[in-house]
Amino acid sequence: MRGFLLPGEGVSSTKCAVKRICQLSRVVRGLTFAIASSCVLFSLPQSGFASLIIDSDTSFWAPITYGVNLADPVLDQQTGGQDGDLVGDANHYAFYTQFDDAGTSDLTDGTIAFRARLNRAKNYSKMEFNQSLFVGIDANRDGALDLFVGVNNSPSGNGELAMWNPGTGANTGPSTTSIVSPPVISVVEALKANYDFSLVSATIDPSAINFDIDGEGNTDVFLSFSFDFRTIVDLLNAKGISLDQNTAINYVMATSTQDNALNMDLNGIDGGIGSTMTYDELGATSDTFSPTGDSVPEPAVMVLLATGVFSILIGKRLVPGRT
Repeated sequence: MRGFLLPGEGVSSTKCAVKRICQLSRVVRGLTFAIASSCVLFSLPQSGFASLIIDSDTSFWAPITYGVNLADPVLDQQTGGQDGDLVGDANHYAFYTQFDDAGTSDLTDGTIAFRARLNRAKNYSKMEFNQSLFVGIDANRDGALDLFVGVNNSPSGNGELAMWNPGTGANTGPSTTSIVSPPVISVVEALKANYDFSLVSATIDPSAINFDIDGEGNTDVFLSFSFDFRTIVDLLNAKGISLDQNTAINYVMATSTQDNALNMDLNGIDGGIGSTMTYDELGATSDTFSPTGDSVPEPAVMVLLATGVFSILIGKRLVPGRT
C-alpha cells in the first residue's frame, strides 16, 4: 500500500486508501484478540477445582501423557519385583495428577496429588507398597530435574511421603541423575488422607476395560499421594525457580528399590533405566502440563495457531472488492 496519490487520483482514491487502512486496522485488532484469547484458553484451568479426595476415581484426575508413546510397557522393570513395574497401555494411563487450589485467588497454595498404576501388589493380603516412587519435576523446562517428590516405602512397606533434592550431576538422564538422601521434607503417610494404595477396579477407574494389563492374573494397583503445593513452590524458589499453579512444567516418573537413585522402571518407555541418553531423547519426559493438570501447548503450536489465525483474517479482510 502506497502512502501518496498519483496524478489524476482524487477524492475517490483517498477514500479507497482510508478504507484499506481501516481494513488493516481491523485485521490487527482481530489478530491481537485471537492470540490473546488463545493464550487465555490454554493457560487457564480447563475444568473447575473440587476438594481433593485421594482415593477418588480417575474421572477426577488428569492423565499425564508422553507424546505418541504408550503409557508404559509391562514387565520392563530393570530390577526388583513386579510391584515396581509401572504399567499402562493405549486405553489405560500409568500416571495422573490432581490439584485442589484451596478455593483462593493465591496461585501458590493448595494441594497437588499424583497417582501411578503398578503391575501388582507385593502382598495382596497386606496391600502395601514396598518400593520407592519418584516424580521428578523440571520446573523451568531446561531438561534437568529440579526436585523430586514421592513415596519412600522401601523395603518395609511403612515409610513416608517426601521431597528430595537432585544430586550434583546434570540430572538430565538416567545415567546423570542422583537423589540426595535423606529427603529435605518428610511427611507421615495418612491412609485415605494424603496416601492411598488401592486395587484397580470399576469403582476407582470407571472407564477401564482391563484391570490386569499384563494378563498374568494379578490385579493392577493405584498408588496415590499428595503434598502441600506451597512447600514445593518454596523449595523451588530457594533454587531461583518460580512456580505457581499455571506454570508450564514437565515430569519424569520412576520407581526404585532405594531412595537415592532411579533403578527400577521409568514411565513412558520400555526399560531405559541405565541409559546414557537424556530423558528427552528417550521419550521419558512427559508432555508439558501446569500443576493443575492442564495441558500447555509448546511455543511452536502457538506460532502455528497465530499464523493460521492471521491467514484466515487476511483472507477474509483483504479480498479485492470486499469492504
